Amino acid sequence: MVWNPGQKLFGGRYIIQKKLGEGGVGITYLAQNRHGELRVIKTLREQILNHPAWITKQDKLRQDFRDEALRLALCHHPHIVQVENVFDEDNLPCMVMEYIQGEDLGEKITEAGALPEAEALQYIQQIGDALTLVHEKGLLHRDLKPSNIMLRAGKPEAVLIDFGIARQFLPGGVQQHTQNFTPGYAPPEQYLPVEERGEYIDVYALAATLYTLLTAELPMPAPARLQNFTLQPPKDFNPNVSDRVNEAVMKGMALNYKFRPQSVAELLDLLGAGITSSTQVVISPTHTPVHWECVHDILGINGTIALNPKEDILASVAGSVIHFLSASTGKLIRTLTGHSSYIRSVAFSSDGQFLASGSEDETIKLWNVTTGTEICTLTGHSDSVYSIIFSSDGQFLASSSEDETIKLWNVATGKEISTLCGHSASVISVAFSRDGQLLASGSRDNTIKLWNVA
Repeated sequence: MVWNPGQKLFGGRYIIQKKLGEGGVGITYLAQNRHGELRVIKTLREQILNHPAWITKQDKLRQDFRDEALRLALCHHPHIVQVENVFDEDNLPCMVMEYIQGEDLGEKITEAGALPEAEALQYIQQIGDALTLVHEKGLLHRDLKPSNIMLRAGKPEAVLIDFGIARQFLPGGVQQHTQNFTPGYAPPEQYLPVEERGEYIDVYALAATLYTLLTAELPMPAPARLQNFTLQPPKDFNPNVSDRVNEAVMKGMALNYKFRPQSVAELLDLLGAGITSSTQVVISPTHTPVHWECVHDILGINGTIALNPKEDILASVAGSVIHFLSASTGKLIRTLTGHSSYIRSVAFSSDGQFLASGSEDETIKLWNVTTGTEICTLTGHSDSVYSIIFSSDGQFLASSSEDETIKLWNVATGKEISTLCGHSASVISVAFSRDGQLLASGSRDNTIKLWNVA
């Protein structure tokens, strides 16, 4: 259900003005209260509630939304969006928040480029102070990024918004992660379905946000870094970044959470010198044009992406569908549908002609990249398909699964060649050697196996 302008909610206490936008799980509206003041009302998207993956968990999703809204309402802080009310409308939980006039930090750096270090640190200190309170209330934000930080119009004040995927946590507790986050700002542990939660998740995102403010560059996503691609320090893009801040950002973005500052306060201490007073107005000098900027936000992405060999098409996963995007403009080229559950992996063939996708529906699909049509469906796994990869010559495809096996497939015929058994737990990754003679597999049984597949 979409609420139209003029519709009254909560017994006429709020009147919808317009829809503001949609995120992975939520939808927001601009509304007016009885005093004529503008407010933002956020609720759950019905598409999420009615999605096959959530249909049996609707009541829990609603209650989690209410609980988190009430916890957020307890976070009274000048740099956190304030919650005015929490109510239900048509069995949908609603959260009413203050409306902040201004621009978000993502918009600011897109228009003006990288910020001076002093200005960037001022905003990071304000948001860091806000996050410290959020953590004291037992919440993690889990989607911190420049576009979720508003700047009040005419004031050097940053405000943390959009707690859409905030979650309660117990330090050191192992809990399930939802697959909603922003690549580049999410640490490796957020890509895992079950992992410990701690303040270090938001520490990574805060450091990554500062990285972007100082460079106007999107940080390299964690999965790429885990494949041994190097994250360039902020100073490589902006020589005006101080050594101390440069080092603190890199420590805050350590892949292993044990090597990061374990709290926001520790990160702020590392940043140290240069943090300006919250009352000091910082004037931004002329900025040099940036080479890269955020050109398109794709809603509901679970973090699974692949870039084709020509580097002109990006395949990004949103639940059970795949979006093809132009790598140069960010514009949507086409959408591939066919899987019946979440897609866990996508991979392009070396010539860029084919895309393979592996899903929790236990199938693998091969797609024609040029036309977007499904070529065939490969069946044989008895549980979720975690990882897929083409051999360098494009003749073979390897897949790994929660069923503890690896399968080899003939790409031309779509036929299964063999099943490799030996792991005693889910196999979460596979990789071919360059000559295609060897296949490596990594499993949750804490082993890596090398297979001769010649």
